Amino acid sequence: MDLDELTDLYLRRKEERETKVLDFYAGRRNWLILQRPTAHVWGECNTVEDICANNWKHMESWLRFPWTDELPHLSPWIGVGVYANAFGSEYLWRKGEAPDARTRYASIEEVRALEKPDWRRSPVMAMVLRTIDRLKETTKGRFPISTTDPQSPFDTATLVLDTSEFFTACYTEEETARRFVGLITDLFIEFTRVQWERIGEGLAARPGHSIPSHPSLSGVTISDDNLAVSSPLINERIALPADRRIAEAFGGLFIHSCGTWDRTMGLLKGYGATGVDCAVHPICDPTPNAPEAVRGALQGSGIAVKVRFGPDIDGVLRDLGRIAGPGLRLMVDVLRTERDDARYEAIAGENYRRASEKLSEIYRE
Repeated sequence: MDLDELTDLYLRRKEERETKVLDFYAGRRNWLILQRPTAHVWGECNTVEDICANNWKHMESWLRFPWTDELPHLSPWIGVGVYANAFGSEYLWRKGEAPDARTRYASIEEVRALEKPDWRRSPVMAMVLRTIDRLKETTKGRFPISTTDPQSPFDTATLVLDTSEFFTACYTEEETARRFVGLITDLFIEFTRVQWERIGEGLAARPGHSIPSHPSLSGVTISDDNLAVSSPLINERIALPADRRIAEAFGGLFIHSCGTWDRTMGLLKGYGATGVDCAVHPICDPTPNAPEAVRGALQGSGIAVKVRFGPDIDGVLRDLGRIAGPGLRLMVDVLRTERDDARYEAIAGENYRRASEKLSEIYRE
């Protein structure tokens, strides 16, 4: 498929889906259904050329697929350690899979006097910007682009400093831990703005990474997986104040965490969160959240919820009865396990029909 063909298909999908996405974020629609085809960008990304090729396959695959409400965007995805790299954490590049980031520091003493690094000295951040330029060039600026993988300040801290050392310091040297996370937050806000400027107004997909997005929306996404392994007390003292600063800087915040973290979800309204991403099925996450717990934490909060369900539509429908309802706007993300594209498209069509009927019934639309 050449660029003109891809553009025509994008415009067709935009006409079909854009209003649904915008109505959802505006509170005029209570649900979206998300299902995904095969291609994605989360893999080998050793060169700008690799990333652009992944993005092209991603766009073509997602736009061909009819059974979703999501409008795809491009992404300069280069693993999870982009912000850590600015603090000196080196990347371990891998053939055939995503890279690792190796922590630079082993002890809390080493980060006490750190200052915010200059993003211009980070090789991986420079690669992010080159990728944005190349994506715009190869697609002639026809498709929205999100920022790179937005690991939260709390997550990034454990990619810069040994994880056990950092978590211990949250109790024994709280002020040091807070200052350290604050430096990462400063860098996150600064480099997000740099990326948006490079992408260009009217082209930056927001909230961004892994969430239905649009250039007319506000906010940003973060992956804050440490929320599930840290206590709600430490989350409230150290992680969530940093998240609130990001929400205030960008007009909203969509927070993802793996694992069980419904107790912390209940705190989010006071910290600027506008959306949450979580799992409720063990095939999506070995320690999922109970649907009732997610509903109990977020019902009536105004916070939108993207929920990852399993692949079995009968199970999805049962779980929808446990979580969906007035006071909770829901993105229903149905897992794909069928590898054959033709068989999956038939399954996905049935999933979409049955989930739509169930959600219409629940919300009485």
